[in-house]
Amino acid sequence: MPVFLAALGGVLINLVGTLAGRVLIALGISVITYTGLSASIDWLKAQAVASFAGLPGEVMGMLSTMRVGQCISIVSSAILARAVINGLSGDSFKRWVLK
Repeated sequence: MPVFLAALGGVLINLVGTLAGRVLIALGISVITYTGLSASIDWLKAQAVASFAGLPGEVMGMLSTMRVGQCISIVSSAILARAVINGLSGDSFKRWVLK
């Protein structure tokens, strides 16, 4: 008898899951998964730093006085913090959207 109830419970859980999914799709609600965020942020930082490579020494001195490198670090940290607030776990996060 307990095996029968366990099997029946599994069927009911699967039925409710698909029913709830169909209702959400009918309402136009879906989930989008964003992946590769850490690679994108690392690429962005590398491109920003690499763009300073061909500059003359005087300009590099001025940029270091203005602490542009620290500014790049702050901006990339803010982007990453915003992603964490939005639900980043590992290298991806999911977000509910309305269509």
